[in-house]
Amino acid sequence: MSKFELGRNGGLAFSFAAAVLAAVCVQTPAAARIVDEDPSLARHAPAGTGAGGAAASVFGGRSGSQTLSIARRYLGGNPTGQRSRWCADFVNLVEQKAGRDGSGSRAARSYLSYGKKVAKPQPGDIVVLSRVGGGHVGYFMGWKDGKIELLSGNHGKKVGIGTYPTSRVLGYRRP
Repeated sequence: MSKFELGRNGGLAFSFAAAVLAAVCVQTPAAARIVDEDPSLARHAPAGTGAGGAAASVFGGRSGSQTLSIARRYLGGNPTGQRSRWCADFVNLVEQKAGRDGSGSRAARSYLSYGKKVAKPQPGDIVVLSRVGGGHVGYFMGWKDGKIELLSGNHGKKVGIGTYPTSRVLGYRRP
């Protein structure tokens, strides 16, 4: 066997690796091929996305998976220092860390005019919900049992993940 020939098993392994690489490069845009530091994001990734749930588009210089990765760093805590109605403060903080301005307001409904309106949310998009006495805002993670799964601040007085009925959705926004 010459130095350029591969044995039967080596050829098979090389062919498989080449096929996988070709499939990843063709089906996933370069902007969506992101390796997240947080492997737990993979369980929230919808089919056809990268490991962190990156959708095919990149918005505002950060992908949805990068935004979710930033937001997930605060799970279980309250990085805003506020005692009540701080979900918009949390989104403003994450948007700032992602290199965007945020709405600049403490009102959840201020995000109804932020970014670009979209009909079908992708992971990392902002969702504004109705709530008695105001609203609620968080990051879309996916669908769970027909409900929207959000990562948001002031979810049980901490940053958390919860599901909400679609009847409460006021709007989906892409930063």
